[in-house]
Amino acid sequence: MNLNLSRKSKTPLYLQVYRSLKQKILKNDLKENTRLPAVRTLADENSLNPSTVVKAYEKLKEEKLIYKKVGSGSYVSSAKNIKIHEDYDDYVNDKIDSTQMNVKNNINFASATPSHDLFPIEDFKNAINHVLDRDGGKAFDYQNTQGYISLRKHISDFLITKNMNSSYKDIQIVSGAQQAIDIISKIFINEGDNIAIETPSYSGALASFKERKAKIHSFNITKNGIDLDELENFLQKDKINFLYCMPNFQNPTGMIMDLESKKRLIDMSVNYDFFIVEDDCISELNYFNEDVVSLKSLDKNNKVIYIKSYSKIFMPGLRLGYMVFPKSLSTKIISTKYSSDISTSGLNQRAFDLYLKNGDYDKHINKINDLFKKRFLHTKKLIEKYSKYFEMVFIPKGGVYFWLKLKNHNFDNFIYKCRINGVSLLPEKYFNTENKNLNNTFRISFSDTSLEQITNGFEIMKNILDDDFTEENIQPIV
Repeated sequence: MNLNLSRKSKTPLYLQVYRSLKQKILKNDLKENTRLPAVRTLADENSLNPSTVVKAYEKLKEEKLIYKKVGSGSYVSSAKNIKIHEDYDDYVNDKIDSTQMNVKNNINFASATPSHDLFPIEDFKNAINHVLDRDGGKAFDYQNTQGYISLRKHISDFLITKNMNSSYKDIQIVSGAQQAIDIISKIFINEGDNIAIETPSYSGALASFKERKAKIHSFNITKNGIDLDELENFLQKDKINFLYCMPNFQNPTGMIMDLESKKRLIDMSVNYDFFIVEDDCISELNYFNEDVVSLKSLDKNNKVIYIKSYSKIFMPGLRLGYMVFPKSLSTKIISTKYSSDISTSGLNQRAFDLYLKNGDYDKHINKINDLFKKRFLHTKKLIEKYSKYFEMVFIPKGGVYFWLKLKNHNFDNFIYKCRINGVSLLPEKYFNTENKNLNNTFRISFSDTSLEQITNGFEIMKNILDDDFTEENIQPIV
């Protein structure tokens, strides 16, 4: 019995053996009352120490997945006696940001980054080669901590077209949006300080805020964006250092804050004296020409810090993004960036600058917009087809996410059954401060799936739900 173990994984081998066998049992590949291989046999077949197999068998026995007969060996338990204890956290593959998950050999509705075949390798390779020929060793020097000036000027010119009249002197190049969030956390958060977020929200931001031991106050998302009445009621009694939000194609819900709400939020930031951290990771993916207005473009009082990442729409491994900040924060942001990593990769900055200058970025965005719109419409059609099982909590107009609610079924068992049948999803607990499921909701992303995979994924989910595995025939995950 080959268990396909990984010696490179941080997961102990005995847990890998346990999980592999457990999956075979739950998928009925190993039927009830089947005798498992002898400890030494399984160890020899997989180049393991026998004690590793013994520990795995003991864990299976603890969960009543197997039983032992003295002098005979270990056997698979009767299905009615099997109790699932597996926590979905095992599925995160030790990722700090579970929204970046890349799960092999399945239908990956969990990943928010594009599939590898969409990376513009040839065009970017040409840009890199041109930079190396042009700049030589300078491309590998430490860059100005604030970022390559030519790139910042290109970004400034682009922002002007979006009514964000920010000088290149007010732009900080960062190694992805996560670094920008960490810089802001270091500047604004001391232990016990109040900050506000939407809920559900981006897990990477939550992790950063928790690490700084902030008091995180979360406010629900409505059809018009963050609940401003709820937020204002809080602000009338308590002060916050900043609000972190995604007003356009929010992660994970796909919501857009309406213009009236955006203006009201800007006014609130002035009246109650707090900063707004606006995270824009995906506003380019606008399929229906929605009027996507940034908070930064409405900001007349220097209350908005704007973050832009290229991970979800370009190449995540490039680790490139930028911040637009009020002049009053310039010294703090640049010095905090310097203490973090001195500067973002010079070669990447110079190559991306040339990539923008050549018009290749616009060409890439147009390409993935056309492709993702097809995936978006196909996914939406399937959600509507299977409305018996799923409710679309919000109706997005762009981006790569759908936020769904499961109807009338055991939620944890649904998530687990999807996983062992090759469909990866992200439940709400990864997007809220309480780290638990609240409303039977989950995120589906189509970034890393073909049309055929999307169809197959929904068929698998439908079949799982049609089996109606409720508490009568399988006990819930704990």
